Amino acid sequence: MNHPRPPQTSGFDARWLAEAVRLRETASGALEDADAVRAARTRANDTEQRVLIRAALLGEREGLAQAIAAWQPRARLFLLVLAVIALLSGFGAALAVLGDGSRPVNVVWALGGLLGVHLFSLLLWLLSLWQGGRDAGGALGQAWLWLSTRLGGDQNGQVAAALAALLGRAGLTRWWLGTVTHGLWLLALLGALAGLLVTLAARRYGFVWETTILPAEAFIRFIQGLGWLPAQFGFAVPDASAVHAAGSGVAASEDARLAWASWLIGSVVIYGLMVRLLLWLLCVTLYLKGRRGLRLDLGLPGYAVLAARLAPSSERIGVTDAAPGVLPHTPIDKAHGVSGHEALLLGLELRSDPAWPPALPPGARNAGIIDTREQRRNILAQLASAPPRRLLITCDPRLSPDRGSLEFIAELSHHAGECRVWLPRLLADGDPERRSHWRESLRESGLDTRAVFEDDAAALAWLGRGHD
Repeated sequence: MNHPRPPQTSGFDARWLAEAVRLRETASGALEDADAVRAARTRANDTEQRVLIRAALLGEREGLAQAIAAWQPRARLFLLVLAVIALLSGFGAALAVLGDGSRPVNVVWALGGLLGVHLFSLLLWLLSLWQGGRDAGGALGQAWLWLSTRLGGDQNGQVAAALAALLGRAGLTRWWLGTVTHGLWLLALLGALAGLLVTLAARRYGFVWETTILPAEAFIRFIQGLGWLPAQFGFAVPDASAVHAAGSGVAASEDARLAWASWLIGSVVIYGLMVRLLLWLLCVTLYLKGRRGLRLDLGLPGYAVLAARLAPSSERIGVTDAAPGVLPHTPIDKAHGVSGHEALLLGLELRSDPAWPPALPPGARNAGIIDTREQRRNILAQLASAPPRRLLITCDPRLSPDRGSLEFIAELSHHAGECRVWLPRLLADGDPERRSHWRESLRESGLDTRAVFEDDAAALAWLGRGHD
């Protein structure tokens, strides 16, 4: 009996799946995730792991995990097809430039036919690497990604887009696609080398060069200059007399034929194969190194909102979350003019407590406790249509501030005439270090210490101030 594989909640594929879920929710709206959120809260201690666990459970349910599992062998199949085409193309190019042996081989045209397109594509790759952009990685890598993405349905396109987005933010796309591009060129040049060796071993060729305006000395310098580096690896280079003989049409000696053949093979090996091999190794090394250190960017909108929702409803005293690495994109606005007159008390992710809500002053209204993403959207819509004159946001000092909470407070503050934050003592004193963390985070977000209440009576007095 086959048992389903448990969802993967760590490693590169898990982050790939999390990105696919994020893009799905960005495009189509939030997924129903109550069970996944509860599982994430209980099974992990840090934010990224909670996001990965939630994504693993939602990805299995929505079919994204299966789409990723199906995309990988399909992409490998397309890569294998392109590899076979590259080998055969290189072999065919060697047969084409050498011909059937009935005519001498023009060494310049032969070398251009074997290395010209390779060198031109290499120049384009270097330019794309320098300029960056979406075409970085090489044309062959882009072609492979296009085939793998387009020929597999919508789900296939979504997971490929998620992979490209994940690698792109880490700067790994150029090395990932560069590995494919240089690998395919390496195979094409291997095919060309095989074609050269087979053809030169099976037929007898003469070698010539032809020109109307250039002197023989120019070709001698060209042949010997190009052959210097291959000569360091043991390949032969035609001497001046052999070059003169090839240019004048004099029948070449056997040694001259061997020297020309060795020079042609050496040029393909050193300026073709070795260059692509070194670049392929460079791309593989940088890609694998970057992939090992890849993490989710929890500052992205989808992840920033999740961070608050995935935090456990209670935490052990003395354990403090990491300080937010990215403050809200817009600062908290403590005061600006609005036409409303209402005073509103709002609780942000408060743990249930018999002391809540407190007795409100006349004219103040309790907007309840905001905990879920849907509740956040609803309260923002309500405040946008009917902004209150005063808004008192109550935060639980027993929990630690995070990016999602600070971002939401900043959004709320833009829909109220005056905004203050209350860290109530009536809930419990909590951890003094957490209170200090709240004050510092709010200050860095634009809310000065005078706008943060810790005295319960002062907070409620401010909420009821000015009531007729």
